[in-house]
Amino acid sequence: MKTIKWAAVVMMIFTLISMVPGHSFAKTQFTDVTTDKEYFEEVNYIADLDIIKGYLVNGVSKFKPGNNLTRAQAAKMLVIAAKKQDIPTPSLQFTDVKSGTEQYKYVSRAVELGYFKADSKGSFKPNENLKRDEMGNALAVAFNLSEKISADKPMMFTDMEDKQYAERINGLYYAGVTKGDSGKFLPKAFLTRSQFSLFLARAMNDKYALPVKLPDQTSSTYFARVATSGETLNVRSLPSIDGDIIARLNNKDIVEVIGKTGDWLLILLDDDEGYINAKYTVEAGTETPDDNIVTPEKPTIPEEPSVTGNLIGKVTVKSLNMRQTASTNSPVIAALTLGQKVEVLSLDGSWAKIRANSKTGFVSKTYLKLLNQSGNPLKNRIIVIDAGHGAHDPGTSKNKVTEKAITLKVGKLVEAKLKNAGAKVVMTRSNDTYLSLEQRTNLAKNNFAETFVSIHVNSATSTSAKGTETYFDSSSNANSVESKSLATYIQNNIIKRANMVNRGVKDNRFYVIKNNNVAAVLVELAFLSNADDYKKLTSDAYLEIYADSIYQGLVQYYSAQ
Repeated sequence: MKTIKWAAVVMMIFTLISMVPGHSFAKTQFTDVTTDKEYFEEVNYIADLDIIKGYLVNGVSKFKPGNNLTRAQAAKMLVIAAKKQDIPTPSLQFTDVKSGTEQYKYVSRAVELGYFKADSKGSFKPNENLKRDEMGNALAVAFNLSEKISADKPMMFTDMEDKQYAERINGLYYAGVTKGDSGKFLPKAFLTRSQFSLFLARAMNDKYALPVKLPDQTSSTYFARVATSGETLNVRSLPSIDGDIIARLNNKDIVEVIGKTGDWLLILLDDDEGYINAKYTVEAGTETPDDNIVTPEKPTIPEEPSVTGNLIGKVTVKSLNMRQTASTNSPVIAALTLGQKVEVLSLDGSWAKIRANSKTGFVSKTYLKLLNQSGNPLKNRIIVIDAGHGAHDPGTSKNKVTEKAITLKVGKLVEAKLKNAGAKVVMTRSNDTYLSLEQRTNLAKNNFAETFVSIHVNSATSTSAKGTETYFDSSSNANSVESKSLATYIQNNIIKRANMVNRGVKDNRFYVIKNNNVAAVLVELAFLSNADDYKKLTSDAYLEIYADSIYQGLVQYYSAQ
């Protein structure tokens, strides 16, 4: 018997292993898909299943991973991946796909199965590059991955809300097929061959699926009071009258809202969660406070700035009436348009006397962004700083550290910086007192506010939730565009200066920003429930950074002409 060298033994073992499915990718040797590529395993996985083929270029097999995928190519790959290539060939007519061809074989099946659609003229557009939203729809249909958007599984892509295929794309996220790009799905971007290979492999095999991070259920500023005129309110297991009744609430009970699905609010119970119908609730804090609650004295209305000759106003709404006198009953003498700049001659309460289009008249100051043309951009601007919570309403807390104490500290630091810059500052509270949400917004309106910043601290049931998020409202605030701009400046400064996780600028109907009519934002500085954020929220140095970030955000907002 001849002696077999160890090298030969190793080679024999490797050869045997390579013949076992799942241990190698013996059928594919693409020279442009090397082991250092993130899609190496996925491409070879679907190639071994004969779902994809390479290109022979000068005798060398290539995959061309960066090439855009066409609709016809995707149709073929999906039909094979779903094992539908042997179903009877449908009898369909296309203007651009010839019957009897291999392309027709797969395209007709893909359309019959609902993966794709031809247009109204019968054109499939087989050679057109595939877009990501079309891919998401096709993939979700082929592998039954659609997911309804709910409080438990909300849409995680900011560019897919209320869009076509939203539920299909939602399903891809929660199936671990895609996590998007910085919170966006990019629905109209074209898809490359390597990207589709990743998505397809993840949909077919859990081995390749991405870990899914479920959304944090935050509980920061929203509490609802039951308003049923004496009747009890059912709490259900689902956001529907078909859900089981798991509890009942009494009129005037206050509950914490942690999510929303349509007309249904997801609330926290003692040891569970449930849904109530929103139409039987009001946002807590909007009512007149009880008689035994002390409210602060009404602040003095700031003096209006004197005429400087260097003040202009930029129109912030689509159309703004310029009137003959400072009255809504006065005749309209001109209509100003969004972004138009006017010379501000004087200010009187909620009215601005201006010169525009060679005319002098009056407009509502609410719909002008007032811009100083010299000196500090904040000089004479009327800014409301709202330190969230107060008195009997501590907000969230941890280790005896309360939200109301943190927001007041930061608020007063911001106040000092603004005053030093010459701004007219209105504080909703300067000590441990309580104002309802309605009183806070009324205070802003009574003082002819020009911007409003509400400061809060976040909390979540999951201790891993961390970072900063800033809100604006687009549902009823006519200055929602300005609000979003201000929110973005403040958010960017906090993220950069305090080295925070960026949870984004978000649109939400919090009372104090929804019921304002000027640029209004609500800032959630950090999570008291998270260990890292807690250290910052209990550090005087970081509170100074938060305050300076809000101040700098206001400076940048008023500096943007």
